[in-house]
Amino acid sequence: MAQNAITRWWKGRRERTKETRYARKHDVLYKRKGLERAVFIIVLVIFIVFAITFLFPFAWMLMNSFKTTSEFADNFMSWPSQLTWENYKEAFTTRTSRSTGEFNIWQMLGMSVLIAGVGTIVTVFFSSCAAYVVAKYKFPGRNVIWAVVIFSLIVPIVGALPSQIQLMRAMGLTNTVIGCIFLYSGGFGSNFLLLYSFFKNLSWTYVEAAKIDGANDFVIFFRIIIPMAKGSIIAVSIIQLIGLWNDYLTPSIYLPQKPTIAVGLKTLSDQMLQKNSYPLLFATIIVAIIPIIILFIVFNRTIMENTSVGGLKG
Repeated sequence: MAQNAITRWWKGRRERTKETRYARKHDVLYKRKGLERAVFIIVLVIFIVFAITFLFPFAWMLMNSFKTTSEFADNFMSWPSQLTWENYKEAFTTRTSRSTGEFNIWQMLGMSVLIAGVGTIVTVFFSSCAAYVVAKYKFPGRNVIWAVVIFSLIVPIVGALPSQIQLMRAMGLTNTVIGCIFLYSGGFGSNFLLLYSFFKNLSWTYVEAAKIDGANDFVIFFRIIIPMAKGSIIAVSIIQLIGLWNDYLTPSIYLPQKPTIAVGLKTLSDQMLQKNSYPLLFATIIVAIIPIIILFIVFNRTIMENTSVGGLKG
């Protein structure tokens, strides 16, 4: 009985998938005629080639990560004669030697999870607060704040780096996890612009109704605005998390004694390249990017549904 129900469900799912694909195919391509259809096909081919240029290096690296060093040296473009997991086993046990000590990949992954996770929560929270206030409230200095946001995006990172280093040293936040997270906790930047565009188009009707019922600004923000912006905030959080996970500059400068995976991977790669252990290096890189790939696959639909060209969907 249960097996028949599962079979019916699977057949229904396949039929719905076929219908959806058929509808999309005819809506996107076959309803276009003449020059419009030709341009669409050309653009589609260009994007497919563009996607392949991103996927090919990853596929090549994955393929060679299952080879031995001698097999890779013989032919780095051939399929592995026999899949070996020794490179992945060694990737989890290899330790990177730094002036502050030795670290394995588990320690570096844990540090990345801590800094990227907490940093994402803090920066998205402050960005949401700042974007909501600037987008929905009129007060003196509002245009000045907006100008500061735009100016901060124009100034290169290296332009503010010397003063930033002096500030961190004066505050005693160098070589601390809190100091690294503190640098990520700014409320401005690209996150502010994305959330500002969403809050700007958000209906004010619910807020007015809540104010009539006696709700204050904090209750309105946390119990009305945040649930309405849940999808957009998740999308921004995932994008921010990926950025912090891959960040090399900030942890390398302000947290040298506790390397993240991005910083430690650079040291590991130098060690492995000296020994010509390219398959081991590829396996280590794969291990480092697997968490981000899984994260993107899980939240792929959320990101696509809540983002559009130039901002977030309102």
